[in-house]
Amino acid sequence: PYPCIAVLVVNDEGKILLGKRGEESIYPGKWCLPCGYIEYDETYLEAALREVKEETGITSLPDGIINVVSNQFDNGVCSVVVVLLSHYHGSETLKPGDDITDAGWFSIEDMKLLPPLAFSADVFIISKYKDMLAQGGITMVTLEGNSVYGH
Repeated sequence: PYPCIAVLVVNDEGKILLGKRGEESIYPGKWCLPCGYIEYDETYLEAALREVKEETGITSLPDGIINVVSNQFDNGVCSVVVVLLSHYHGSETLKPGDDITDAGWFSIEDMKLLPPLAFSADVFIISKYKDMLAQGGITMVTLEGNSVYGH
C-alpha cells in the first residue's frame, strides 16, 4: 500500500473543507478531504500541510491523528491513510489547485447534503467525526515524532 495523508479541516463554524477532484484524478468530479501521497523526503505532518496548501490554498496546522484507514481503488492502487484533524481559524481565500478544481466548506449536519464523495473512507471519517462530536468529545492521538513545528 502507498502511504497517504488526509486532513479533516474544520472551520470556526464547524464546517468541513472538501475539494472537487479534477479530470485527471481517479473519480473525477467527486469531492474529497484534502489528501495525497506522503513523499519520500517528507514527514507525514509536512505532507499534511503541503496537501492542504496545494489543494485549497490555505495553511492549517494539524491538531492530532483521528484515524487510520485503508483504501482499495478501482484502478488497483491500495493505500494506508493517516487521517489528521485540523481546526482552521484563518481568513485565507480558498484557491483550488493541484488536482482539485473547486474547494468549499460544507456542513455535516445532514450527510445526505454533502456533494458526492470520491472515497468511502471519507464517508467513514466524516461520519465518525460527526459521531464523536455528538458523544461530546473528539478522540485524537497526539502528534509526535518528526515534527515540522520544531518540537
